[in-house]
Amino acid sequence: MQTNKNVLVSVDASEASIRALIYVAEMIGAQRQFRVHLFHVLPPIPPELLEFGGAEDPEKERLLSEELKKAQSCWIDGAKKEAVPILESAKRILCNAGVAPEMVRTEFCTSIHRPDVVRDVLEAASNWDCGTIVVGRHTFPWLKEKFGHHIGEGLVRKGQGFAIWVVE
Repeated sequence: MQTNKNVLVSVDASEASIRALIYVAEMIGAQRQFRVHLFHVLPPIPPELLEFGGAEDPEKERLLSEELKKAQSCWIDGAKKEAVPILESAKRILCNAGVAPEMVRTEFCTSIHRPDVVRDVLEAASNWDCGTIVVGRHTFPWLKEKFGHHIGEGLVRKGQGFAIWVVE
């Protein structure tokens, strides 16, 4: 298991996420050797923005593809803008407990395929050299609703090499 002091915290607007942040803040406090990575998974891109029917004419196909990519980009930008207050609030919770602002980073996940969320979290944790992943028990309700399980369950099953904290 990794023993570094980088912690990834998956955050959303849920009470469970706030409880997880408060727990992390209490555990870390003003200790300067910890770095916290706040990770927010955007909601699923609407199905109508995932693909189009195509076209026989290659030029029309190219134009439709460009329009679709532009629409996806606009939707993602809007979703990120809506999520900024969530990340700002999360950072404020940590900083109010003594975590230095420069020790907190934020990142979005724009995964299109919802079953990939666990993989995306693990990949982000690996990329940021995090030894610990924290998630609130009832975060990402749309994921549980859609697939019948919680992200914490998937992280525990697939997160070999990480400490996984699932906060109730």
